[in-house]
Amino acid sequence: MHILGLCNGSIHGNSEVLLKAALNAARQSDPTITVTWIHVPSVAIPSHCGPFSSDPSIIPDRNDETSKVSKNAGLDDRKAVFNAIMDADALVISSPVYSHQPAGSLKALTDAILGPYADVSEAYRIRARQEKGDEAVRDVKVDPRELKARVAGFIAVAGSGRPFPEQWTMALPTMHTCIYALHAKVVDQVVFAGFANAGAVLLDAVNTIGRAETLGRRIASQIGKPYEEAKYLGEEEEGSCPYCHMLKVEFRKGNHVVCIVCGANGVLEAGSNGNIKAKWEERSSVSCLTLEGKWKHLDDIHEKLGSERPKLPSVAADFEKWKALEFPVVDLPSLHENSQGKFSVR
Repeated sequence: MHILGLCNGSIHGNSEVLLKAALNAARQSDPTITVTWIHVPSVAIPSHCGPFSSDPSIIPDRNDETSKVSKNAGLDDRKAVFNAIMDADALVISSPVYSHQPAGSLKALTDAILGPYADVSEAYRIRARQEKGDEAVRDVKVDPRELKARVAGFIAVAGSGRPFPEQWTMALPTMHTCIYALHAKVVDQVVFAGFANAGAVLLDAVNTIGRAETLGRRIASQIGKPYEEAKYLGEEEEGSCPYCHMLKVEFRKGNHVVCIVCGANGVLEAGSNGNIKAKWEERSSVSCLTLEGKWKHLDDIHEKLGSERPKLPSVAADFEKWKALEFPVVDLPSLHENSQGKFSVR
C-alpha cells in the first residue's frame, strides 16, 4: 500500500513538517506501507495549456486557442502528478490557509488534472452494469486504478488563532472538492490554528506533531478498505453532515438546509434541550461524496450538453461577434520569447 503526500505550502514550512509527521507515523505503524510526496507549488503546469486529456467526452466543446499560448510554456508535470495520484492508495493533503482557504496552487492543480479528468464514477457504473450482464458494456475497458479503494486525510495550518475560526472557514471544504472525483474516503481532517512562523508548530509539538501523527496512523488503519467500510476517525461537531463530517450549512426555503461541502440535504429540528440542529438524509442521492450523487451530477451535465447543442446554431452569429470583439491586452512578459524576471512592485 502506498500513501502520497501533497504539500501545498512553503518549502520547510509548517505544512511540510506536519505532512512529514503524518507520513512517518503511517509508515512506522505499518512497515509494508510506502510513502512519497509532492510539493504542489513546484509542479510545472504550462501557461495557458490545452486540456490535460484529449478525451472529447470530458469537455467536448473546450477550445484553447494556440495563438494565445505563452511562448514560455516550459515543462509539463501534469501527467506525472496525475499518475502518482491514481497509483496511490491514500492521499494526505497539507496546506497553509491563505484568505480563508488553502493556497491557490492546490486548486490550480486540481483544475489542471483532477475534476473531470479523474472522475471515476463512470468506471463504477460500467462495472455495475457488467456485473449485471449488460451486453452493451461487456467489452468496455476501464483503468483499474479508477476502481481502487482510496482513503484521504487533510491538514490545514492557519496563522490566526482559535479565537478567529472565521479565518479558515473554507480550508477543509476546499480540500474536499479536490478529491470529489476520486471517490476517496476522508478518514481524518484537522486545522492547526495559530502558527504564523515557519517551524512554529514545533513550539507545541504534543498537540501538533502528535495530532499529525495520529492522522497518519488513522490513514494507515483504513488504507485498502472499500469506501463503504473505511471509517471516519476524526473529530466532528454535533449536527455535522454524516458524509463529509463538517458543519457548513446553507439555509434553503422553510427549514430545509444543504451541506455546503458535499450537497447533502437536511431539515432543521429542535432537540429536547431546545437547541436547533440539522437532521440529515440517509443514503443521500445528491451528496457529491456518494456514487449516486456523482452519477446524478454526471447525467445532468451530459443532458445539458446534449440539449444545448442543437440550439447553438441559432446563436452562432452572435457568438462570432463576441469572439471578434477585441480590447487592448496587457503586455505581459510571459507573452514574449525568453522573458525572465522576478515579480516586483513599482
